Parts: sequence; structure tokens; C-alpha cells
Amino acid sequence: MKIFYRSLNSFLFLLIVLFFHFQGCTSDETVTPPPAGEVLVAEVSGDSVGVQSGFSQKSSSISGSTLNFTDRDSVRLTFYYSGENNIWVDPMTIFYLSDSTETNIFNANVLNILPAEQYADITIPSPKVNLYFRYRIVTNSAGFSFFKFRDLKIYKK
Repeated sequence: MKIFYRSLNSFLFLLIVLFFHFQGCTSDETVTPPPAGEVLVAEVSGDSVGVQSGFSQKSSSISGSTLNFTDRDSVRLTFYYSGENNIWVDPMTIFYLSDSTETNIFNANVLNILPAEQYADITIPSPKVNLYFRYRIVTNSAGFSFFKFRDLKIYKK
């Protein structure tokens, strides 16, 4: 009987030691580093505007939630686009609103707009915000004009 109690005491001691050992492993001292590399934060399948003559624009939300760029230094945009007869300087703009102030993070005035579809892969500085983002596409001309994009992907990197 003495051996049984000694074994039971040893077993209980081992359980107590293990319990307190694993309790110490769940401390709040663990630091999780931010993920490395690119992270896809939003996608838009596509959109377009066209007009027989005059001005047309469309604005829409990029995502149903905020896009968090506070932890990264750059943003990468990729998309296909085309347009024709558009005299508008910025046929596509990506922006966010903060306190009713619109801040552009991208203007398509740097793109060469042609009727044949082209691919854009653009890296810009991070806006360092966690807000809702929108895009606006515009066309304007004396005759028929259009602007369209598809497969817009926004990455933080």
C-alpha cells in the first residue's frame, strides 16, 4: 500500500509540475510579427462607363470593409483597362474619404489609354490609413467615348 501512495504522490506531483509549466507558456509576452510579402486586400471584377456624347462617371466602393494599410509601406495595383476618345484627364481614380475630405491614392493620368486592352502593374506609397476606399471612372468627349477596367487587385506590401 505504501508503494501505491508513493506512486500516486509522484503522479500528482508530475501533473502539478506540468500544469504550471504549460500555464507559463500562455503569457502575453508573445509578439506576432506582421506578415511578410504581399497581401491581397481587395478585388473588383470590373466596371465601365461610356457615353455617346458628353460626360459620364461612376463611383463605387472597392470593398464592403475598410482596407488597412497602416502596417505596410507600399500598395500594388494590378488591372486591365482600355478606353477611347476620352478627353478626361483622370479617367480612373482610387481614393478614400476622411472627415469628408477626398484623398486620391491613384490617378490614371499616368496611363496610356487606348482601345486595345492593356495591363497596369503600379506600385505607390502606402496611404498608412485603415479606411473605406472607392474608385471613380469618368469619360468625356464630343462624340462616343468609354473607359473600362477589369480584374482590379489591390495588394499591400
